[in-house]
Amino acid sequence: MPMKKISIVFNLYQPKIDLIDKILKSLEMQDSSYKIELMVVNKKVDSDCLKLIESYKKESRKIEVRIKKVDENLSFASSMNEGIKSANTDIIIVLQQDCIPLNNNWLNNLIKPFTDEKVVATVSKVKFPDELWNNQDIFTKSLMIREKGTINPLLDEKACAYRRFTLEKIGLFNDRDFRTAGEDFDMYIKLKNEGIISYPEATIIHYHPTDFKSRLNKVEQYANGFGTLVRIYKSKVPHWNIGLLKATPLIGLIPFLAYPFKKEIKLYPIYILLIPLMHYLYIKGFWKGYIAKSQSIDVFQKKP
Repeated sequence: MPMKKISIVFNLYQPKIDLIDKILKSLEMQDSSYKIELMVVNKKVDSDCLKLIESYKKESRKIEVRIKKVDENLSFASSMNEGIKSANTDIIIVLQQDCIPLNNNWLNNLIKPFTDEKVVATVSKVKFPDELWNNQDIFTKSLMIREKGTINPLLDEKACAYRRFTLEKIGLFNDRDFRTAGEDFDMYIKLKNEGIISYPEATIIHYHPTDFKSRLNKVEQYANGFGTLVRIYKSKVPHWNIGLLKATPLIGLIPFLAYPFKKEIKLYPIYILLIPLMHYLYIKGFWKGYIAKSQSIDVFQKKP
């Protein structure tokens, strides 16, 4: 039987009000018969943004808004778990505060694969908007070249849907070992043992402005998560051997030479210049996570 209601866990920490407005409007415009339970996890939201959310709570015919205030110091994984535990439906989508559905078919397409009982999760494609890309300097573009255009993640927490039963069976997101990176790969490894992860034609726009320093910090953060994953799961981690090689001094420079030439070949010389710095930061992050068996590096810049 078709589902009548789904939950969207909306994890908010100092969100931009214009993006929240665009996301809510997009959810309202979804060409879908599903009623949406929007479970807003309020880590830290200002009064203007709360007023906007409350207005949708009063006026929307499609969106049933619930707000749960949580400790602003909770980890990324922990705050998502708080929303999941408070949701009331069998299918739960986790949507982040900078991810806007590309079109009105996003919800239907993301949910449709669950008609197959073997499907345990579905994953949105992720598009980095051209207007943000075009405004980046060449150094930032070189660092994030793999994110240009539309990518197909194995699984991330930006806009994926899950069966509640399966999430509860595997213990939700791993907030014991991962604070701000790696919890998505951890989830992927566990879900692969439970059933099928589907990749439908559902795309979100990842509207996340950044700069060179922030992207550089991300290299160490993501390596920190990957080192933790390799310590915990060893060869079960996809591309574990590449990660281990990248974390090996000097020899690890070699895998960094791989480059997606079809995306923007003219950036390759700048990318080559940045490889030693990326290699150094990767070594630091990877081994910190591997030795501690815990991801701890947090590069999120908190506003007062």
